[in-house]
Amino acid sequence: MTGRMSPTKLVLAAGLGAAGLLPMSDSAFAAIADYPSTATYTVPNQTGQAGVPSQVFVPPGRTAVQSLQLTHVKPSFPNGANAGLDLQFRLESPSGTSVQVLANSNCANWPNTSDFTVTDSATNEVGSTAFCASLPNGPGKPNQPLSTFNGQPSAGVWTMTVVDVGLFAPTTDGFWNGWTLQINHASPTLKADPAPFKIQKKFAIAARCDANCTVITGGAAGFTSTQLAANTVGTIVAPANKKAQKKGKGVVTLAATDETGGTATTTVNAKTIKVKKKK
Repeated sequence: MTGRMSPTKLVLAAGLGAAGLLPMSDSAFAAIADYPSTATYTVPNQTGQAGVPSQVFVPPGRTAVQSLQLTHVKPSFPNGANAGLDLQFRLESPSGTSVQVLANSNCANWPNTSDFTVTDSATNEVGSTAFCASLPNGPGKPNQPLSTFNGQPSAGVWTMTVVDVGLFAPTTDGFWNGWTLQINHASPTLKADPAPFKIQKKFAIAARCDANCTVITGGAAGFTSTQLAANTVGTIVAPANKKAQKKGKGVVTLAATDETGGTATTTVNAKTIKVKKKK
């Protein structure tokens, strides 16, 4: 058998399903990513519940939501008597789940310097009297828990809808000056198994990551770097070190890093074609 991979063998490796890969995650760590919306929107008086949408986009190939919070939330309703009492806003996930972040405002005005965090761990609810006293910086607790989104897919469009109920007529319209969706992504999962073929002096491994990952090899294998698309089995070919070449086998370590900085590692017992010395 030569060191060349036949097209048939490549198809076999690429066609392995998730059940054909052994989960051997030695470690996995989650990472936090920010998805900001910095555009400024005018919020006219009496929008109705349709409100004014402000959106951020989470790229595909990233892991699910482990937890999230909102940072740099910047409503501005500083003009007119009681203008800020009209304000509501809610967050909707790409899956269609909606959470009321602010349902009732006790804040007569929201300064144009407002820049606060919304998190489940805060003491005072957004819009409460105690929260209003903390403006422009907060933090505030949402009226409904953001933990509602935990476990949901992260990829897609997230929408913050800003509503002016229209109870009071301000001298000017309000403004929405941006917000940031901060997601603590779930740890990536890395699975691997020897590919259904062997190569002389090299290891062939079928690997799968549940996010877009960069996978590097080590241990009995020399360094290689391979890009894996989320939930797609890819073949990694890595050179065996001298000891592994001589024995025809070895323990290969694989370390994956996803696009948000989350990591996972695993090990695989793999074989090469043992090199026979010429007599």
